Amino acid sequence: MTLNDQTDLLIRTCEAQRCAAMLGGHLDIFSYLFHPDLTYIHASGVIDNLKSYLEKCRSREFVYHTLDLQIDKVTRVGELAIALGEMSTTVTSGGVRKRLHNRTLTAWQRTDEQWQLLVYQATPLEPAVVVDAG
Repeated sequence: MTLNDQTDLLIRTCEAQRCAAMLGGHLDIFSYLFHPDLTYIHASGVIDNLKSYLEKCRSREFVYHTLDLQIDKVTRVGELAIALGEMSTTVTSGGVRKRLHNRTLTAWQRTDEQWQLLVYQATPLEPAVVVDAG
């Protein structure tokens, strides 16, 4: 297995762990998956850092109900890996339950033999659909 194949597998595993943690509300997992300098850019254009994103998850401003992430490509450049994919999710955000369909870009930084999410960027592929306005 080549280094690129190993990185591809590791990043896909990290993405699967991230998705499972988001669905299960397991914020403790984020502490090792997310880089301290995280930049999280939502499909709405709102930007969170690690602290603000975790606060929103803890306060249940974000509650993920379903999440399907397909990784199309992983590219490694030095200690950085970029994953491109497509995500469909149902999430309650600010009390409004909606379905989202986004293109995603994640950047994972290798630190001390561990990969951590440094940047997340979501771009809508279609408008959000409100499922329940609460």
